[in-house]
Amino acid sequence: MSTQGYVAIIDDNPDIRHMLSAALTDAGFTTQSFARAADFERALATKQPEVCVVDLGLPDKDGLSIVAALANSATATLVISGRSTLQDKIVGLELGADDYLAKPFEIREVIARVRALLRRKAPTTAKNEAEKLTFSGWTIDFAQFNLIDADGNSTRVSASEAMLLRIFLTRPNRLITRDQLRDELNEKSDAESFDRAIDVRLSRLRAKLKDSTKDPKIIKTIYGAGYILISDVSPATA
Repeated sequence: MSTQGYVAIIDDNPDIRHMLSAALTDAGFTTQSFARAADFERALATKQPEVCVVDLGLPDKDGLSIVAALANSATATLVISGRSTLQDKIVGLELGADDYLAKPFEIREVIARVRALLRRKAPTTAKNEAEKLTFSGWTIDFAQFNLIDADGNSTRVSASEAMLLRIFLTRPNRLITRDQLRDELNEKSDAESFDRAIDVRLSRLRAKLKDSTKDPKIIKTIYGAGYILISDVSPATA
């Protein structure tokens, strides 16, 4: 069986580590498990995972510190935690988590969410979807997860931010509803959690685009309807 990607698992519970590792390996992933944040950080120096599944209650460090450290890297993060309140999820997403799943969980859902994160990360090969697009003085390089301004300065975007931006860029100057975003992102969470997650991701994306949250010029909120990206979009020249 060919590997679908390298997944790092960070959880201090050995039973959960074993269960996740066995299930993800059976599903075709290469996995490596860690009980402590420090062990993962040492391994990260030599090999970066495509996806990191991280618990927040680690013995040596809060898992949120790992989420924050990976927020602008090419690694997508899936938080799996006993902290299950909406506020906990919002904090995790604000720090850069790409997805959040509360314990107890169904192992099939973990596998599905890991696969979804990898689909978001994967560069497109479709003829009508360019790897680099320009808009409003910015260039997005989807293959490298880089957002580049007019002066050539680059900022990393997460997998979820890149996916959200791609949706807007493929429909410039057109209204996109939250329901359409939910369908495009293949989100399975409840409506309230999804709405807050989109708010957080959009806020992070606007910050990187230097687009005012109070009076945005690039991605406008149409209250009660959805969002519009106000810009012409074109493939970037080499």
